[in-house]
Amino acid sequence: MSIEDNEIADRLLKQTKLDINDFLDEFSRETINKGSSLFVGSGVSRNSGHVTWGTLFEPLAAELGIEITEKTDLYRLAQYYANKHTDSKLRKKVQDEIGKIKPGNALLTELIDMNFNNIWTTNYDPLIEQELSRRLISYNMIHDEKDLASIDRNEKVNVHKINGDINSPSKMIITKKDYDHYEDGHSLFLTFLKKELISNTFLFVGYSFTDALVLDCLSSISRLLGKEGNTHYAIMLVNEKTTIEFEHMVHDLKNRYNIRVMCITETQIIPLLKRLNNKIKEKKVFISGAYDKILESEVAQSDELSYALVTSLLENGFRLSTGVGKRLGTLITGYSYQYLAEQGIQNKDKYLSMRPFPFHKDLSEDKKQEYRINMQHDCSSAIFLFGQSKKTNEQGSVEKTGHYSQGVYQEFLIAKERKLTIIPVGSTGYEAEIIWKEVKQNINEYPYLSGKIDELMSEKDPKRIVAIILHILNEVAYNNRAN
Repeated sequence: MSIEDNEIADRLLKQTKLDINDFLDEFSRETINKGSSLFVGSGVSRNSGHVTWGTLFEPLAAELGIEITEKTDLYRLAQYYANKHTDSKLRKKVQDEIGKIKPGNALLTELIDMNFNNIWTTNYDPLIEQELSRRLISYNMIHDEKDLASIDRNEKVNVHKINGDINSPSKMIITKKDYDHYEDGHSLFLTFLKKELISNTFLFVGYSFTDALVLDCLSSISRLLGKEGNTHYAIMLVNEKTTIEFEHMVHDLKNRYNIRVMCITETQIIPLLKRLNNKIKEKKVFISGAYDKILESEVAQSDELSYALVTSLLENGFRLSTGVGKRLGTLITGYSYQYLAEQGIQNKDKYLSMRPFPFHKDLSEDKKQEYRINMQHDCSSAIFLFGQSKKTNEQGSVEKTGHYSQGVYQEFLIAKERKLTIIPVGSTGYEAEIIWKEVKQNINEYPYLSGKIDELMSEKDPKRIVAIILHILNEVAYNNRAN
């Protein structure tokens, strides 16, 4: 039987097709406003070779003479095994199995790309922390009540591991006894989860809702707030085995808990998350550039251009990211803060991401690359201005290296690989002109520039340059939405 023959799965897929654009619009808006949270279940870890709970407990069930079905209470099964073989032997088996997982997977990569400040998970494994570390993103791991004091609302990602962590096996929530007494030792955890379910919009991925932990929290919120509570979203998989009971559960999640389920097939999940990511990044622009020693007339141009560019982009609803390149980065950040202050905007981090390159550190080339990737990972476009570094000058500048700033050129290559909209303002000279020449020679790869590429080299007036940039960005956004 194929999925096309399953009428239940077909109905759910058709409903999701009707709902998907509202989901993308609403959840991307909440994420941009820093009003969303992520809840990760075991389905995400499974993409790294981690077995499901059911698979993990199959040999345990066999020893007990129990057949696992979709209705089996796995906490109860684990309890039976612990009763027969001791609790410590059960935890050792789980710890050994989780130790086999491989770090990183495409599903987790897309989720981390969305820049959640708070991630909740029932998983014991370290996959989330490993992915954050790989991206050089600071985080707090919270798996114990006392860890709640370390929550950081601004600088770090908070990873809430509500079932415990593999490095503390004795505290993991595995058995029915652990689950039944959860509130005794985790009342603060539940309070924090309820608070966030009230204030933020959650996205549940890889979570089956087979335990009552989250639903009990939502139920208590519903009793107090009624229909005034937040709408949450879940991405759940359907296949040729999808049952009518699953469909009833989907409707129940919506009617009783205000969770709208997007039902998709396994092959659709990565494309869906990419669409969501693109929606979140749609109006986020990375500005690359720096200069060491340039003519006074060029310094004046950089000042005027920075002011015009920053003001126009922010006025038109764009958000900015900058690596705070030497001198130029100061202008970009300074004029951004000036504009935001004049508009009375308090949440400046929403509109400006400053990711300064750590020049004071002795970094390997791989680490430098990771920093540069992180600078623009949540952007859809990249603008290149000037680009002249002292280090490259000392190496003989363009005569020996072919570049005025190898760092800016590396950022161009990253933007190209990530398929960002690339806008090199060749008229500012230096590395921006080097990049402009390369783009011009391969203009078929940049169709959105075909009508404006020459103007990006000839135009010197800052206001006209900004008008060209806005035209390109708006046209690309319009075409993407149309497609």
